[in-house]
Amino acid sequence: MQTVKIKNIVIGEGMPKICIPVTGKTGEEIKKETDEIIKLNPDLVEWRIDCWEEKTGEEKKWEMLKTISDILGEIPLLFTFRTAAEGGSREIGTGDYVKLLKAAAKTGYADLIDVEVFSCGELAKSLIEELHQAGTKVVASNHHFDRTPSREEIFSRMKNMEESGADILKMAVMPENLSDMCRLLEATAAFSRESRHPLITMSMGKTGVLSRLCGEITGSCVTFGAGVNASAPGQVEAGRLRKILEEIHQIQAGEEEGKN
Repeated sequence: MQTVKIKNIVIGEGMPKICIPVTGKTGEEIKKETDEIIKLNPDLVEWRIDCWEEKTGEEKKWEMLKTISDILGEIPLLFTFRTAAEGGSREIGTGDYVKLLKAAAKTGYADLIDVEVFSCGELAKSLIEELHQAGTKVVASNHHFDRTPSREEIFSRMKNMEESGADILKMAVMPENLSDMCRLLEATAAFSRESRHPLITMSMGKTGVLSRLCGEITGSCVTFGAGVNASAPGQVEAGRLRKILEEIHQIQAGEEEGKN
C-alpha cells in the first residue's frame, strides 16, 4: 500500500489517524469548536461545511475556511460537503457541488477534499484531476446510512473509487446486525491487501463501533472521533478513542516482536 503524506501526517502507516469533525452552524460556533478540538490533539480535522447555516456570500465561506486553517496550523484540514443523499445536512445540485469543491481547492486552505464519487457520476474523474492540479489530496467517499452492501458491492464500489484517481478511499455503512459489521471488516481486510490506496471504512452506530477501533488490524487508516459534536452515529469521543488505539497498537507491536 502506498502512503499519503499531508503536512506532518502519513496516512497508511502505523496507528490509524484520528480525524475530528467541525460541525458548527455559525462562524462563532465553528471558531469555538475548532479551538476545543485543538486541545484533543487530532491528526486531522474535517470541516463539514454542509452544517454551516449562515446565509453569507462566497467570500465568507473562504474566510471561514482560512480561519479554521489558521487555527489548525500544521494539522491537516479536510473539506467536506456531505450531501443529503449520503447522510449530510443539506441538498445540493451536482453542478453547484462540483463548483464548490473546485473553489475550495483554489483557496489553498484545504489540504484534502472529500468527493462523493457516485454523486458526481461522470464528472468525478475530471473533478479529481482538477483538485489535484490545484494542489489538494482527494478522499473519494461513499456512504450508506440505510444498509450494508454485499461484499461484492463493497469491492465494486471501492474499485470504482480507486479508478477515479483519488488518493484515499472511504466507505461508511449502516449495519442491521453484527454480521453486517463483520462483512465490512472482512471486505476491508481483503481489499486493503490488493489496493495501492489507503482505505477508510466504518460501520456506523453502536452495532458497528468495533470497526472504528480495529483499523490497524483490518487496514482502515483513519477513524473519525467525536470532538464537541459527533458528525455520524457511533463516533467515539476522541480522547477515549486515542487511548484505545494506542493500546491496540502496543499489542500489535508486541506480537510483531514475539515473531522475531
